[in-house]
Amino acid sequence: MRIKKIVLLLFIFVRLYGWEDSDMDGVSNIDDLCPNTKFEYLVDNIGCPIDGSIGKLSLILGSNINIYDSISSQDYNFFIKYSYKLWALSLYTSQESTDSVDLSTGDLYISLHYNIIGDRLSTKLSLGAKIAIGDDEISTGEHDYFTSINLKYLISSNLRLMSNLNYTITGDNSKTSYKNPIGYSLGLGYNMGDKWYMELYYQNSNSIYEGSDDYSSISISGSYNFTDNIWATIGYTNGLDNLSYSDIFSLKVGVSFE
Repeated sequence: MRIKKIVLLLFIFVRLYGWEDSDMDGVSNIDDLCPNTKFEYLVDNIGCPIDGSIGKLSLILGSNINIYDSISSQDYNFFIKYSYKLWALSLYTSQESTDSVDLSTGDLYISLHYNIIGDRLSTKLSLGAKIAIGDDEISTGEHDYFTSINLKYLISSNLRLMSNLNYTITGDNSKTSYKNPIGYSLGLGYNMGDKWYMELYYQNSNSIYEGSDDYSSISISGSYNFTDNIWATIGYTNGLDNLSYSDIFSLKVGVSFE
């Protein structure tokens, strides 16, 4: 029932958006210069087939150093995404620990994404689930379901405005009834030539615990493209509330195959 409600909300959003895509290639009928494209073809931003592509596989390995007062921890995360046409399927998991305590849940996050591309405004609709693998001593120990809407607006060829709105249905366990948090983020992205890309983000989310303050943070990151298919990202996040990590330093390395 919960999943049906999420799907219905996304359907209503698409209808209100006034967007129709008869051949399901991710380009609206108004902008599609190649209508009735076969489903197995990737298309460009005007809806015409791109020859020879069978999709794109991206792998990202990362590590964060997290600091809260005098306590620090480190986590290792793994992300994989397969993109086909304007659909994508992604998997994410992480392992976190201090010198003496294992903080990791090992929970697996799986998401399905669909992109709507316009001349300046691009929209990504996502549905996903957290598959609970860890026990409820560290995590909730239950499955979660979430949905999100990402918007990117090109202000200029180098500058973009970004926003995200997300909602999570948190699974309750036998010990605790959790809140269903709503989160959002606002950011700017800037291309610094062919190699460097910078982002600045503000993020806010409700806590899953009754009576707790919202989580909020500000992040800055820079990505460098070594080649068209290999890149690295460094970042820093400052927690603005009393519960989050005060400082997070991150490093990620990614590679893609087409």
